[in-house]
Amino acid sequence: MFKFNFASLKARRLFYRVVLFVGDGVLVVSSLCLAYLSRFHWDIITGFFPVTKGVPGFDLYVPVYVTALIVWMFAFVLFGFYRRISLLLLDELLRVFRGVVAGWVIVLAGTFLYRGVDYSRMVLGLSCVYAFVSVLSFRLLMKLLYNHIANKWWEPHTVLVIGEGRMSQSIQKVLKHHPELSVISKGICSSSELQVFLKRNKVREVFVGVPDLDHTTLIEMSEVCDEFELPFRIVPDVLELRMGEVVIDDSLGMPTYQIKPMTLHGWTYFFKHLTDVLISIGILSILIFPLIFIAVWIRIDSEGPILLKQLRAGHRCKPFYCYKFRTMVENADQLLEELKAKNDRGGPVFKMKNDPRITRVGKWLRKFSLDEVPQILNILRAEMSLVGPRPQVLWEAAAYDNWARKRLNVLPGITGLWQVSGRAHLSYEQMIDLDVYYVEHWSPGLDLKIILRTIPTVLGAQGAY
Repeated sequence: MFKFNFASLKARRLFYRVVLFVGDGVLVVSSLCLAYLSRFHWDIITGFFPVTKGVPGFDLYVPVYVTALIVWMFAFVLFGFYRRISLLLLDELLRVFRGVVAGWVIVLAGTFLYRGVDYSRMVLGLSCVYAFVSVLSFRLLMKLLYNHIANKWWEPHTVLVIGEGRMSQSIQKVLKHHPELSVISKGICSSSELQVFLKRNKVREVFVGVPDLDHTTLIEMSEVCDEFELPFRIVPDVLELRMGEVVIDDSLGMPTYQIKPMTLHGWTYFFKHLTDVLISIGILSILIFPLIFIAVWIRIDSEGPILLKQLRAGHRCKPFYCYKFRTMVENADQLLEELKAKNDRGGPVFKMKNDPRITRVGKWLRKFSLDEVPQILNILRAEMSLVGPRPQVLWEAAAYDNWARKRLNVLPGITGLWQVSGRAHLSYEQMIDLDVYYVEHWSPGLDLKIILRTIPTVLGAQGAY
């Protein structure tokens, strides 16, 4: 007989997903009804958009509402509304937006094809707006409530992570995004040590993040976990090299790991690049006259070209010419060798706080990152993106280890995660870790978050020199 054990994490998450599904359905229906009411019975709307063909009965809209409910709920499932429940705010916003708009487009197309009743397009438009606002607000409220209950009332679901090193740390970072989990870690141990540890501690799940642990030890550990009736999860060692999404494929009759590439490709790349191009064109149209003024100012201030073309390492380390406003004296490259001993940052990167090569105009341009604006040309040439790891000079990229080389798996960007997290105040290792995190966890929401955080960072000249 099936027993619903609410004390288990699986049961709690199932219940939460059911609440979300029912709540979304109720809000969709409410949005449709409110759209009808506001279109035909609210003076503030009818005053601007008079009803010229009479007020139709509500019963005429019932069939389209039933269809809209089915379509919208199907779109919500299709867009993963009930798969991942711990998204960041901007990712949740984009997910709800895509789901609501996709459902609305299908319903709107259906009303155009069905000519039995002339449905008000404003009713459908208002229902889309109401559904987006209400569903997003509901989901954010439920997330806060779920997190509060998980932290205050529920016994924590303790997860043990076995192992040390980068992969174990990555596992812990991912798990700590879930408030209902309590994460503890332990170094590499034997099966007997694990048995003693599990007897003394109330653990609900065990993760192993040790890339080179032998199979015999893994089997012995799994038997110990089986003895305590605990799930035993092994993070495959291939993730030490690739942290893309792993899919188990058994289409050939045997289980194999299929790893989706970290690099953006297909529709994902198209969507990101199209967004980059549209925003870049908008920026150029707004800043065209200030950019002309800056160009004249650079020419008056010092000898040399207005724009610089520098070879940088791009996607997959492919070299390209990166455009910038010139901020240094004309012979800056020749002076670099003399200054390398005064490098303010560790690792194969040169950064000097009071670099004598920088011109008077250059200091001002660098302070507000205006020297990077010409890289919009690189975006239009599909060599760069608005958001991504900064393009490095060739000698710096050539010195990367395997970990740092991951940042070359996407197009370089004008702004990025490390720029809005401290810029030059961060160490070389912190810069690489932030860039690799961006590559491994890219999403439209993360891009939007970085762009929004770039504005106060640039205006405040934080870490810029």
